[in-house]
Amino acid sequence: METFATLVVVMAMIALGVLLVRLANRQHAIAPPPSTKAAPGRPGGDAAPGRE
Repeated sequence: METFATLVVVMAMIALGVLLVRLANRQHAIAPPPSTKAAPGRPGGDAAPGRE
């Protein structure tokens, strides 16, 4: 019985991990990709003015 309970807990933790990874990937996919173009004269791309 103890082995069964351990197995249930391990499976639940794996399922939770998979769910969290899927949610993280979904949120990452919604965000716009970072710009690859650098502003003229600035080596930072989307960096705020005065920051690199």
